[in-house]
Amino acid sequence: MSLSAGRLSALAADADPWRGLPFEIEARQAYKEWQHFIVFGEGWTLLFNLSLEGGGAGKVTTIVCQGEWQGHVAQCPRPDVRPGRLDATFYRAAMRWRDGRYEILNHGGGPRMEAVLTPASVPSLSHHIRVGSGSHLSWCLVPRLLASGWVEIGGRRVSFEDRLAYHDHNWGRFRWGGDFSWEWGCAVPRDPAVPWMVVFSRMNDRARTRTTATSVFLLRGGDIVRYFRNAEARFTTEGIVEARPSGRVPAAAALLLPDQDRDVPRWTRFDACRGGESLSGEVEALVRGQILVPSETDVRGVVRLNEVDARARIRGICAGEAFQFEGPCLLEVVRG
Repeated sequence: MSLSAGRLSALAADADPWRGLPFEIEARQAYKEWQHFIVFGEGWTLLFNLSLEGGGAGKVTTIVCQGEWQGHVAQCPRPDVRPGRLDATFYRAAMRWRDGRYEILNHGGGPRMEAVLTPASVPSLSHHIRVGSGSHLSWCLVPRLLASGWVEIGGRRVSFEDRLAYHDHNWGRFRWGGDFSWEWGCAVPRDPAVPWMVVFSRMNDRARTRTTATSVFLLRGGDIVRYFRNAEARFTTEGIVEARPSGRVPAAAALLLPDQDRDVPRWTRFDACRGGESLSGEVEALVRGQILVPSETDVRGVVRLNEVDARARIRGICAGEAFQFEGPCLLEVVRG
């Protein structure tokens, strides 16, 4: 049974506050935490991320895709983040929790934007997901929200109302460039009135010779109706996106990389089943950008967070009901 809007907001407020830096100095060395938001607009996709590093500094990433990716990564030496609260300020960017809704904004570098996001699904918590030896990551997922606001794209302000959006919050201890890689994605219907959506992920070792975890979440309305994991969910890929990334941020880090790589598959497919229920998805990569992060294991290395504007086709059977939808997808492929 779907919960009321007030109850959904209360659950998100309880599950999603910033955890903040560990008290022990040694535990801070590899600590990372971020709040991640995606808005699926009409012909465009917005990604907004506030991240906190173990030393206490922060970063603001704001990128948008409308045919090509553009955006900016801003450094924030002293973000205002308080454990147990949702509110956080990163210089001229921020997130707030007001009247049961998220408010996010960027008035600094890159695409300027403001948005209000109303939770429309129950949150899900996963703890201590392994990301290499001695490393772990926890995940709070609020997969379906409705977003209204504005964003500047190519110097033009675009307003939007009740667009489908996604949010997650990650925290844990790991080093960029460690023995891990991942593919993650969120697929929503083209028509916001369609109740179905899917969130999927696959964790691998760095060489991508071994899969350590898989998951596929199926939502109907505000409810996570099925969660397939590990042996229940199988992933395959085909082809390569050979075109150069349409946007790389920060631009200075891109100077360390070749123009082309083989990071992103043209097709990502997954099949999940349990008993008489099944779900299959096909994701076609269209346009990719890259968020570049210095490796913490190789002084000359750069970790590539490929953000891919994609198209998804989903079909399946749940509780005896057949469903299918097509629509936009944000695919993230981490390599390096």
